[in-house]
Amino acid sequence: MITVDLSPNIENRYKVLAVALGKKEDDLLQEAIISYLEDLEDIRDAENRLSNPESYITLDELEQSLDSGLFSSGT
Repeated sequence: MITVDLSPNIENRYKVLAVALGKKEDDLLQEAIISYLEDLEDIRDAENRLSNPESYITLDELEQSLDSGLFSSGT
């Protein structure tokens, strides 16, 4: 278990929001943390891709790949 000290303002905001959404406070906090971690992971992945130019393709290359059926779903 993790203990977090929140400022009174933040604690009040999240309690009010939990009531407004009809969620348990713990559930809302867990959802918020998961969402934030996913955002941080997306940012990290984007920064890694941008730092390695070989790991991405141009729009023209993507369009050519789509036109050629390279990325077709097989359906």
